[in-house]
Amino acid sequence: MRFRTVALISALAAMASSTEAATTRTALKGTFNNGQDNACIQVSLFFYLADCSYGRSRAVVGGHELPWVGPTVNPVYYAPDSPQAVPTYTPRVGDERIGPALTAELTVDDRGTGQWLDDLVSGTLVVGPAARNVVSNINSQAGKPPRLVEKWQAIRHRLEPTAVNFATARPGGGFVYVIGERGFPQRLCRREDATDCYTSARAPKTTDGTAGAGVWAGPPPDGIGVERAPVWGGGNPGARTTAEFEGHSCADDSGGKECLHANVAWGSDKEDPGLDNLLLEIVTGPSGSIQTVRGYWTNEYYIQGGPAAFQVPEGQDNSWQGGYLELAP
Repeated sequence: MRFRTVALISALAAMASSTEAATTRTALKGTFNNGQDNACIQVSLFFYLADCSYGRSRAVVGGHELPWVGPTVNPVYYAPDSPQAVPTYTPRVGDERIGPALTAELTVDDRGTGQWLDDLVSGTLVVGPAARNVVSNINSQAGKPPRLVEKWQAIRHRLEPTAVNFATARPGGGFVYVIGERGFPQRLCRREDATDCYTSARAPKTTDGTAGAGVWAGPPPDGIGVERAPVWGGGNPGARTTAEFEGHSCADDSGGKECLHANVAWGSDKEDPGLDNLLLEIVTGPSGSIQTVRGYWTNEYYIQGGPAAFQVPEGQDNSWQGGYLELAP
């Protein structure tokens, strides 16, 4: 009887071990973006009649067929002490812009079920130090559009436990996880230089309008975009983050108004530094530790303007700015 009892206890322990949740945390480092964001704002759609969406999702708006120009360029990143990190400076291709540093601790929790469908990803991401130089109102009728620069020592993002949407088992162990309801977007690259990819300093400008068509090689064939809001072809919702600044300051060329109220200022009363959409591709190894991370992020907002036919449903955003991140141990 004693041996049977021992055997039974051993069997139960083995069963418990096989279903015990495996939680693996990995420290990572990389870049939050290239030296600039790319974007799509309402002005491109209603004024320039150009589809600046990532995945060709606004091909027809208000009965107008719009040529696809793809995401445009606006915000640019510099070192906080750079002489170019001031609102009087207009960014130029080839200047001293930087890809903001990114460190992270991400955790993969398989919840002990042996199934990937309920696996969770969580953690923290820290961006900076950096400065972000951005035109804050391209609609301005007062001549040169206003510009602002936000500086910070760190932006601390928190990613709450988020279920993956897809997972592919890797030969030898591990998974390729994807967070994004429609999948992970194919990366856009320029027609003239296939190594210059989203986000690009040479993306079209908003003011190029339809003349910007052909700068990108073409939209992704599957139409999967980076945006969250449903107006963008149904959207591609992923994760969100909450975030706080450390050592934040803002300066503009409009007497402080843009820093306080611009919807592209991450420290204004209309926006915060948290990410509205975060799409992730996470590659793990046999031990469960993370080997690489790629991601697209957006901050999405609403710009008032344009005729009725170009308005989005109430509560949806019609504009976004975004980036592409990479991480590794």
